Amino acid sequence: MSILLPNRYLKASESVATHAAELYRHMPPSASVGAGWVAYRTLFGDLPFERYVLTLDVLVGLRLLQLEGQQLVKVIEDAA
Repeated sequence: MSILLPNRYLKASESVATHAAELYRHMPPSASVGAGWVAYRTLFGDLPFERYVLTLDVLVGLRLLQLEGQQLVKVIEDAA
């Protein structure tokens, strides 16, 4: 069973895609991995750290977030 996208067994609010969108929306332009974890726990409660890492993987895979040293940085593409 997939946890990436909602389906008849998984509510949209519990899918990794929704968690990724919400985390991205609430993150500052640059934050430490630890600060991102705190934000994730604030948004979604007691989910395991592995779920947070999977959420980060989705954001990195979509090229919306990148790791620069110890910082998670939002990728901002210029329209030009």
